[in-house]
Amino acid sequence: MLTVDQLNLCEEKIIMKKNIKKYPVELEDYQCELILANAIVFGRLKTTLKRLAKKEGMHTINMDVNEISDLAGWMAAESNHANSRRKAEELGELCDYFEGLEFQIKRSQNYR
Repeated sequence: MLTVDQLNLCEEKIIMKKNIKKYPVELEDYQCELILANAIVFGRLKTTLKRLAKKEGMHTINMDVNEISDLAGWMAAESNHANSRRKAEELGELCDYFEGLEFQIKRSQNYR
């Protein structure tokens, strides 16, 4: 059984999650596949990426700044260890895209 303090902590986390700002991120189906194959993603984002990877074209996914930052890091790491030049370039381009988004978001919010 949970204590009152544990319940309050759970409630605070839920409220904090609801207040996290999401940003539109445009990805092609192939980029969704690359992310799924080269990054560890969970929950709603993983489900959305799987669904959109099966559909051709450009898709808009709402992500918070932490998800964008995490994906930039994963793409950079995987790009550095890719087994082909083409894959390294594709992952590097995705990394640049996510880093650019993160920079724009943080600049617009005056992050330091």
